[in-house]
Amino acid sequence: NAEKIIPPIETHPLEPFLPGNAVLLMLGSFPPQKKRWSMDFFYPNLQNDMWRIIGIIFFLIKDISASGQKSFEQRTNHRIPQRKGIALYDTASAVRRLQ
Repeated sequence: NAEKIIPPIETHPLEPFLPGNAVLLMLGSFPPQKKRWSMDFFYPNLQNDMWRIIGIIFFLIKDISASGQKSFEQRTNHRIPQRKGIALYDTASAVRRLQ
């Protein structure tokens, strides 16, 4: 029997984003692996549509926060929830990725 290698436990790399005017808390699951990040902020993976949805809801523009095709603009993505009173964090603070 080959021994199974247990992946390490990863701790959440970001602090909760809690603007003082927050009226809504959006909870995700856990950030993707760092190699998939396009910025150091919540929902950093370009495959995730959260920032596009936020752009449509508040500005009627799908790509309000995209800066080109290969990254999100962190500065814009940080300002939108702050101005709109949206706090961001995830439901898990530590995980073990099995896949």
